[in-house]
Amino acid sequence: MLFLFDIDGTLFDNQNRIVPDSTIKALRELKKNHQIGIATGRAGFMLYAVEEIVDLVDYFVLINGQIVKAGDKTIFSEPIDTGLIAALVKDFEKFNLAYGFEGEKDEAISRVDDNVVDSFAVLDLHLPPVNKNYFREREVYQVWVFCTPEMADELRRAHPYFQFIRWFDRGYDVLPVTASKGAAVKRLINHLGIDASDVVAFGDGDNDYEMIAEAGIGIAMGNASEKVKAVADYVTAPVDADGLYKALKHFKFI
Repeated sequence: MLFLFDIDGTLFDNQNRIVPDSTIKALRELKKNHQIGIATGRAGFMLYAVEEIVDLVDYFVLINGQIVKAGDKTIFSEPIDTGLIAALVKDFEKFNLAYGFEGEKDEAISRVDDNVVDSFAVLDLHLPPVNKNYFREREVYQVWVFCTPEMADELRRAHPYFQFIRWFDRGYDVLPVTASKGAAVKRLINHLGIDASDVVAFGDGDNDYEMIAEAGIGIAMGNASEKVKAVADYVTAPVDADGLYKALKHFKFI
C-alpha cells in the first residue's frame, strides 16, 4: 500500500518543533512492507523540518500538489501563469499586504513584518529573501499573502481563479482552484497503476481535505480542523500524543 503523510501538524509537531520519536519509529517499521509519500504545502528545499525521515520517502507531493515526484523524477509540474500572479500582486500592493512566492528550489517575500515573522516561525521555516520581482524572474508554483480572514474573502471574490488556504492566523497559501493534494494524489496513483483503495492518507489542515477524501483510508490527526475530521474515516490522537503511531497500530499496519 501507499501511505501519504502531510508534514506540518502530522509528521512534524510544530509546537514542540520536532518529529516525535514514535513517528520515526512507526515510519521505519512501515517502510519494511509499504511505500511512503509526503504530501505538503512545502517545496522540496523546505523539508529540513523532517530530515530524520526523508530517506524513507518514495514519493513527494509538493507545494500542495503543484509538483509530484517519484524520488528525483518529476511526474507532474504546473507553475502559475505570470499574468495571473501580476494581477494578484497589484491588489496586494493596493491593500499594503505582505506577500511571497514559492518556487521549486527557492522563494521570496515582498517584505518582512510581524505577520510574516510569526507565520514562518509557527512552521519552523527560514525567512525568505526580499524580492518583489521574483515572479518575473522565476517560475512560481504558489503565492503567499499575509492578511485577515476578511481581506482573504475580499481577495477570493476579486480573483476567482485562485483559492486562499489558511495556514495559521494570518498566512494564506494562494494557488489555482484546480490545484490540491487530492488532485495530485490522483495523478500519482494513475502513474503507479494503483487504485485509491490502496492509499492511506494522514493530515490535519484544510489543504489535506481533498487528499483525505480521495484516499481509501483517510486519517485525521486529533489536532486536525473540524472540516478534515468530518471527511476522515478515522480520527487519531494529536501529533504531540503519538497520533500517527497509534493510528498505524490501530489498523495493524505496523
